[in-house]
Amino acid sequence: MGYNYLMFIEQEDNIDAVAARLKRVREVLGLGKKEFAEKADMSEQAYGSFENAKRELSLQAAKKIRKTYGLSLEFLYFGNTDDIPTRISKSL
Repeated sequence: MGYNYLMFIEQEDNIDAVAARLKRVREVLGLGKKEFAEKADMSEQAYGSFENAKRELSLQAAKKIRKTYGLSLEFLYFGNTDDIPTRISKSL
């Protein structure tokens, strides 16, 4: 695994680690912030505050991201890559 793997695992639910996971997944999917947010039924401003580590990822937002992109809450909050789509996990 490449991209800053330690940020994914060791820091668990640290706000910066959660933000890094969100950003990396968005980049892997080739989406801009606005498109990523809108597909998950969020505003770009709301999503941006999570990706920029300005706000803790809310459970409501995490559930929207889970439903839209197939990312488990275990991955979003704790970096557990066991249950995320292969097309994403291969590129992390």
